[in-house]
Amino acid sequence: MIANLLPRLKYNHNRYHHFCRRKMSENTQYIPTSTAFQPRYTGPSPENMTPEQTALRQSILESRPRTGLSGPFGPWLAVPSIARPSQELGRTVRYETSLSMRESELVILLTGAKFKSEAEFDIHAGEAMRAGVGLDVIKSIPRGALLSQEGRKDGRDNNAEFSLENVKKHMLPLLEKENAYEGKGDLLREIPIVLFTAELLETNTVSDETYAKTKRLLGGDDSVLVEITAIVGYYAYVAYTLNVFRIASSSS
Repeated sequence: MIANLLPRLKYNHNRYHHFCRRKMSENTQYIPTSTAFQPRYTGPSPENMTPEQTALRQSILESRPRTGLSGPFGPWLAVPSIARPSQELGRTVRYETSLSMRESELVILLTGAKFKSEAEFDIHAGEAMRAGVGLDVIKSIPRGALLSQEGRKDGRDNNAEFSLENVKKHMLPLLEKENAYEGKGDLLREIPIVLFTAELLETNTVSDETYAKTKRLLGGDDSVLVEITAIVGYYAYVAYTLNVFRIASSSS
C-alpha cells in the first residue's frame, strides 16, 4: 500500500514546489499591464517616410540602441519639428540632470501613475528596478483603477487613487524600509523629491513651504527644482502621447 502511495506523494510534492516557485516568481517580478493594448497609431512606416523623417528615425535608433523607437517616438516622427526637440529634451531630462538615475525613475513612475499611463509605468518599472528601486516600492505607488485591469488582478499592493496623501501612506514607508534594511537610496533626498513631485502632480504647483523645504534639503539651489519640474513636465507629455495612441509596453 505504501508503495502505491509513493508516486502520488511524489507528484503532490512536485506540484507543491512548482506552486511555490510560481508564487515566488509573481512576488519578485513586475507584471506589465499594457502589453495587450492595440495601438491606434505607431507612426509613419519606414517606406512612407520623407527624407527628413528617415534621417531623424536613424538618429533616434543610434541614440537609443536598446529601446529604439519604443514609447512615444513612433507617433512623434509624424511631425519631425516636434520629434526632434522632444528627443533632445528627453535625453537632457533623462541623463543630464543632477538627480541620480534612481531618483529620476521615482519621479517618472509617479508621473506615469498620476496620468494613468500604463505603458510609461511598465517601461519605467523595469528601468527603476535596474536603478535599484525595489519591486515593493514600485507596487506601492498609488495608481487607482486602470483601463487594462477591469475585473482582473495585477499583483499591485493597493488600488488607491493617486494623491499626495496616498503617496505618503503607501509609498514612503516602503522607501524607508528599503533604505533601513537594504541600504538603498538616500532618504534625505528621496523623500523631499517624492513629496515635491506628488504635490506638483496633484495640485499643478507646490506651496511656498514645500518649495522652500525641498530647496533646502536638496542643497539650497533652485536649479534642482527646475530639473524635477522639467522631468515631470516631459513625462506628462510622454504619458499623454502613450495614452492617446494607446502604445503598448510590449513595443518597448
